[in-house]
Amino acid sequence: MNIKSLLLGSAAAMVAVSNAQAADAVVVEAEPVEYVRVCDAYGSGYFFIPGTETCIRFGGYVRTQYAKLTVDNNTDAAIGETELTAWTTRTRLDVDTRNETEWGTLRSLIRLQSNNATDDGGNSNFEVDQAFITIGGLRAGIGGSLFNANFAAGMNLEGVPLLFEDGIYGFSNSHVLDYTYSVDGLSLSVGIEDNRNSGFAARGGDASDVSFLAKVQYSADFGTIGAVGEFTEGEENDLYKVYATLDLSEFVPGGILGGFYAWQDALSLAEIGAGASGNARMSAVLGIPADQVWGVGLQMNLTDNLEFIAYHNEIQHEAIGALGDESLTTIGLNWYPVSGLKVFGAYSFGDAVSGGTLANNSGAGGFGNGAALDQLEYDQFLIGLRRNF
Repeated sequence: MNIKSLLLGSAAAMVAVSNAQAADAVVVEAEPVEYVRVCDAYGSGYFFIPGTETCIRFGGYVRTQYAKLTVDNNTDAAIGETELTAWTTRTRLDVDTRNETEWGTLRSLIRLQSNNATDDGGNSNFEVDQAFITIGGLRAGIGGSLFNANFAAGMNLEGVPLLFEDGIYGFSNSHVLDYTYSVDGLSLSVGIEDNRNSGFAARGGDASDVSFLAKVQYSADFGTIGAVGEFTEGEENDLYKVYATLDLSEFVPGGILGGFYAWQDALSLAEIGAGASGNARMSAVLGIPADQVWGVGLQMNLTDNLEFIAYHNEIQHEAIGALGDESLTTIGLNWYPVSGLKVFGAYSFGDAVSGGTLANNSGAGGFGNGAALDQLEYDQFLIGLRRNF
């Protein structure tokens, strides 16, 4: 055997051993990367949760605004004119999940919200503002009341001291269980709501009571019309509302006209003195429920990124006559300089009574002498920023 043969044989043996060892080695392969997939079935912003067929979307806004309120007490000259400033910031986060089932779309919404106010009587809070589940037409959890929803849909009435953008907004969220059937623009809804979240129990109602609601609504190219009723124990606690929005975009760029009228059975002072109490969802003055509330709003585009809004509201309290009447008028501008950012300003003025609804919600509460219903005049200037995402 020559040297050449010996070298070739050794090399072959080494290759054979190496191949045997390679065959015995354990090779760990990386799992394929699952990239986030866009879910376009429910609109923009949704994506699939990896490993599932459930779509999720994160949204919300940050809003900060500064307001200066002037209140003039026309009844008590000793109080006279008072000024109040308020700088408030709100944050909101919505977590919306949806997927399809044999029963229809299964959805859940969680809305986390914080309000931080720094003013002459500032306060701050954090809350779960909404948390509900829907499947098909069924909804259960904490959500907006059927009674309040769908007034002036799409209108940007930001900066209104008493925000009536969806009808009567006070006590808007409660525990709800309702069902909505929809076909060809027509929707029919029935449901129950927990009065303890609407403030009703605190106003003389049974804490175990619930409200029963029924609603009908029709939407088409012209806009929306609807009616809703809320029924609770006691005849005076039944509420009714009719509302409508009209699409004016064919005549005025971005034009929307909306209005509503709500009422409940009137209580006399004798009945109130005997302990009768109306539903707290209708605004109250010192424990006296409002009998009639109405409002009308207009929105239109001045330019491609500048929007004009106007709103007027009236509250009437028959039990105490003209002294209890309150009014609110707001005019404002919304400017959208870049995508996702709104700059807004509004001027509001009106009449209220000390302890009354408009006074409390505008910050004018506490400007009376506490012994009687003082008549107030107020005006407010407000400016702010809102970043949506």
